[in-house]
Amino acid sequence: MTQADRRSTYLLTAIAILIALALPRNAHAGAYEWGGLGTRAQAMGGAFIGLADDWTAIYWNPAGLTQLKGSGFGFDFSSPHIQMNDGNSLANPPAAAVDIRFQRDPFVQYPPELEPTRFSKEKVRYDFYIPAGAAGYWEAAGLNMALGYYVPSGYFIDWDDQVPYGAGTVTGELFQELSVIALNFSIAKQINSALSIGAGLDVLLGDVEYEASKVAAGSGISDYSFAVDSDSDGTGYEGVFGALYHIDEKLSVGAVYRTGATIDLDGRATSSLSLIPLAETSGFVQKFHHPATYGLGAAYRHETNLVFTADVQRTDWSSFDIDVDYDTPGTLLFDQDFSAGWNDSNRYRVGAEWRPALRWALRAGYFFDESPLPSKAVSLSNIVGVDRHNMMLGAGYEFCDAWVLDLILHHAWGDREVADVDYRQRVTSFGLSLSHQF
Repeated sequence: MTQADRRSTYLLTAIAILIALALPRNAHAGAYEWGGLGTRAQAMGGAFIGLADDWTAIYWNPAGLTQLKGSGFGFDFSSPHIQMNDGNSLANPPAAAVDIRFQRDPFVQYPPELEPTRFSKEKVRYDFYIPAGAAGYWEAAGLNMALGYYVPSGYFIDWDDQVPYGAGTVTGELFQELSVIALNFSIAKQINSALSIGAGLDVLLGDVEYEASKVAAGSGISDYSFAVDSDSDGTGYEGVFGALYHIDEKLSVGAVYRTGATIDLDGRATSSLSLIPLAETSGFVQKFHHPATYGLGAAYRHETNLVFTADVQRTDWSSFDIDVDYDTPGTLLFDQDFSAGWNDSNRYRVGAEWRPALRWALRAGYFFDESPLPSKAVSLSNIVGVDRHNMMLGAGYEFCDAWVLDLILHHAWGDREVADVDYRQRVTSFGLSLSHQF
C-alpha cells in the first residue's frame, strides 16, 4: 500500500468513526435552525458563503472545496447553554377556545372547566454538549470531494409544573425532542481560474419524540389523567448546490441553494383520557417538511492579513405545515393537515478574521436571525420564537504541522411581546473545532 493509499484509508476511517459517534445523539437547540457549521465560520458571524475555504464548505458552499489542497478532515463540537422564558407558561384553556392551527400546547380543560387557564412555570434552562459536525476531504480525478455530517436543525423541551386545583393539584409534564442529522457527500470542480462549482447530497435522518401528560388529583371536583406518547423517525434527501467566483485576488462572491426535503417520519402513538375512559393506539406517518435555504455572500481579503465577509441568507419556512396520518384515527389521535402559518425568514451576517502572526487568527462576527413564527404560535411547547441578535468572538491556532484548533464564544439574545406577554431567549455557547491537513 502506498503512502497516499494509507492516508486515504486513515482519512475515510476517521470520517466513519466521527459519523458513528454522532448518530446516536440528538440535536438540541433553542430554535429549529442552527447558526451553521464550524467554529471558524461561526466566529465570523456565519458569513462564509463567499469564503468557504475549509472543510465546512460542505455546508456553506460546496464549490469552496476546490480551494482545499490534498486531503484532510475536521471535527466540530458545540456546548450551548439555553434559557427560554414564556410569560404565559403553558396554556390550559377550555377546549372550545383552542385553535388547533396555532395552539400547540398539549393541555385543555375538561368539564366542569374550573381548572386554572395556564400553568405557572415560565422559565426553562438547558446545558448541552454536542458533536455538531465532521467531514473529510480529498482530491481524485481532477475533482474535490468530501464526506461528512452536520446538524441543520433541532429542538428540545423538558418541562413540568404543578398548580393548585380545588383541594388538590393539576400536574403537567411535556417532553419533546426533534433532531435532523444530515449525512453529506459533496463534489466540486474548478471550471477556470476564477469560477468553481459544487454540489452535494444530504441524506437527512429525522427523529422525533413526544410525551405529554396531565393529572388532576385530590381536587374534590373532577380527578382524571390524560397522556399522549409518540416516537417516529425517517429519512429524506436534499440537494445542495454552490458556486464561487473570484473577481480578483482580493474579492470573491458565492451562492448556495439547498433544495429542502420531505422526511416521512414513521412511528407509533398512544393516548388516553381516564374521564371517558378512552385509550387509543395507532401507527402513523408524519411528513416533516425540511425547508429550502439559500444565500449570497462576499469575502474581501485585505493586504493587512484581514478578511471581511458578509452574507444574506433565507429559509422558506412558509412551506412548513402539519401533516399527520394515523393508521386508525380516533378521538385523541386524529389526522391533521394544515399550514403552520410560519413566515419565510432572513439572516444577515457579517464577520472578520485577522492573522496577527503566522499561526494565530482572531475573529469576530454578528448576525441577525428573524423568527419565522407568527405571534399566535409562540410558546414553550412550540418555539419561543424571537428575532435573535448573535455576537461571536473566536480564535484559532495552528500547531504540530497542519493541526488547527479553533475556539468560539457565542452569545445570542432576543425578546418579543405578544398580547402583553413577554417572551425571551438567551443562549451562551462555547465551541471548538479541530482540523488537520495531510
